[in-house]
Amino acid sequence: MLKSLAAAAALSFAVMAPGASAQAQDPSGAALVDLLLDMVSSEADLTMQSKVSGRLAQGASNTATIQVPSGPVAFIGVCDENCSDVDMIVRDPSGREMGRDFEDDDVPMVVFEAATAGRYTVEVQMPACNGTCNWGVGVFN
Repeated sequence: MLKSLAAAAALSFAVMAPGASAQAQDPSGAALVDLLLDMVSSEADLTMQSKVSGRLAQGASNTATIQVPSGPVAFIGVCDENCSDVDMIVRDPSGREMGRDFEDDDVPMVVFEAATAGRYTVEVQMPACNGTCNWGVGVFN
């Protein structure tokens, strides 16, 4: 359900009002990533606890740590207009894999019950990107 809400948020942003200026209306790059993460929060009525972001070229990956509260959490990723597929793997503070999303889409999501609060690791992979793409992952509950 969260995945469809994230996708709906991204799609609702893509629809511009008739006659609106594309430049004034459409953020891009890192600004688009921030907007999409904020939209996931508001559209899905979830609270973003923390987020990480960066830039990757096609075929590249990056690992980042992110603060996670205990309890049910959703790691939701987004990427900018140049990206059509981003994947992620989430690991707990001990390095145990908590989940992965390798679907062919640009909104990866991993949902689980965090037994303990702490610094979790998220590995982001960029299988499909035109140039260098901005990405972001938010932790929601």
